[in-house]
Amino acid sequence: MTSDTALGLRDEATVTGPDLTQRLCELFATALEVDGVTADTDFFVAGGHSLSALDLAVAVEVAFGVRVRVRDIFDAATPALLAAQLAELVPSADEPASVPSVPSAPSAPSDPRQQAATALPGTEVAEATRWLWLERQRGEGDSGAYTVPCLLDGEGAVDVGRLTAAWAVLARRHPALRTVFVEAQGEPRALLTDDLPPLEVVDLRGDEDPGGTRFDSLVDERLAVPFDPSTGPLTRTTLFLRAGARWSLLLLADHLVCDGRSLEILATQLVAAYADPAAAAPPEDRPAHRPAGHEAALGHWRDVLLPPPAPLPLPVSGPRTGRAGSATAIVVREIGPDVQRRLTLLGRRHHAGSFVPLAAAVARTLAGITGGTDICLGTPVDRRARLGANDAVGFHVATVPLRLEVRDGATADELVRQAARRTVDAVDHSEVPFDTLVAARAPPRSPGRPPFFDVWVALYPRIDTGPCAPDGIALRGGPIPQRVGMFELSFQFVEHADGMRLWLQYDTERYAADTAERIARRLEDEVARLLRDPAEPGPEAAPEHRAFGGFRFDA
Repeated sequence: MTSDTALGLRDEATVTGPDLTQRLCELFATALEVDGVTADTDFFVAGGHSLSALDLAVAVEVAFGVRVRVRDIFDAATPALLAAQLAELVPSADEPASVPSVPSAPSAPSDPRQQAATALPGTEVAEATRWLWLERQRGEGDSGAYTVPCLLDGEGAVDVGRLTAAWAVLARRHPALRTVFVEAQGEPRALLTDDLPPLEVVDLRGDEDPGGTRFDSLVDERLAVPFDPSTGPLTRTTLFLRAGARWSLLLLADHLVCDGRSLEILATQLVAAYADPAAAAPPEDRPAHRPAGHEAALGHWRDVLLPPPAPLPLPVSGPRTGRAGSATAIVVREIGPDVQRRLTLLGRRHHAGSFVPLAAAVARTLAGITGGTDICLGTPVDRRARLGANDAVGFHVATVPLRLEVRDGATADELVRQAARRTVDAVDHSEVPFDTLVAARAPPRSPGRPPFFDVWVALYPRIDTGPCAPDGIALRGGPIPQRVGMFELSFQFVEHADGMRLWLQYDTERYAADTAERIARRLEDEVARLLRDPAEPGPEAAPEHRAFGGFRFDA
């Protein structure tokens, strides 16, 4: 953190010394969702991770008017250490709070899209949404790959009328749930409608079979129906009333109006609106986080992605023709609670959450089966804290490349430490839309491969709205797998009540089923190696004369 990152200072920034540390303790506690912390509490040891660190960075910026990066929280992870860094930038109470001048941005060149905006229907969309819309146009836009699915088990005696009314409250509160997209002059435009997406009710109490196969088939039927962005509605919600007083809620949404975090927001607010329609407040209008700057972020990615990562020689059994993920299957592996706990502890030691050691294990897996050392993964970053949209439903994620060097002889600790730093930097520079990054870097394109990366990796937290209140409801669950995807190979880690599971989703036109099984087993072995001894060196280097050392599943 350096003084050239300072922005305009607020009146609250006149605290200093012990008061500064105490205020930071309060901000740490809020970001960690705990009652209180001490000056020496390590943010990450206490349960923080890169995205909650982004929430904290935004809160510190709002409180003190000084730009704070996730990397700053990473390097100064206690209130006392961060206060020492801020002390040089925050004026004392007896000093006037000078406001550094911020150079105005140069005027943008004339943009026909902006010039004609008043004559076009609806409103302009965010760059990330525009990229997603364009991706649909390039491929099979109605394939179902862009559906965000979530299945939740309900608790409490549900009243259909109250739940329907609560869902209508959410639909009015979140414009994304009433938005459709039309094309005008080759560009997407967002149209806000007055139509409230309905709540479908399916009563299975009289004819659900003991094994639940009818329920499963009804869920699959709804998953298979794609959304039409131009007509809507772009969300579908189904209440299944099941035998034995059970009930489940299926939430489906188009990715243009929803992301993974949106599902958690919807579940939490639906429970609140069911209890009291006035209790689920509108999305809070929070200050947006000052970004590093478009050119600075592009400079970061220029350093990371130059030269561009080469395609990995993955063990495909078929040609890469057509869109990746148009037909997929899934290999499932369970990760028990003890392994999950140890992954979390390993991540915390390196100022990260459990995603970081999982990404490191995926990188090691790919290095082992391809013989490569330059592994670039694609992953999503939630940008709500930067946008001041923490409680808003919508598409607020950015796709970022996570490039790791899996060096021969490197220890697991070294790889996890590298993954943690690369993740933090990716979050700090996620303001560049992926299509802008691709256009700026212009990497070589291979058929059927996204720019920069071959493999997708993501972690989905479990949704749990908490204890069921008297006369209320509670919801628990999370994402469910799909039959189509956007990538040829993706490692999806999904938390649940008894640990975590891996969904290795693979393109069935490109990978044989036994190959996918071996990749999943290799991942399990790499996770075990990371946890067995984080300081254990990796496998010995292959002889230099060997041009390819991959496709060995017995190593």
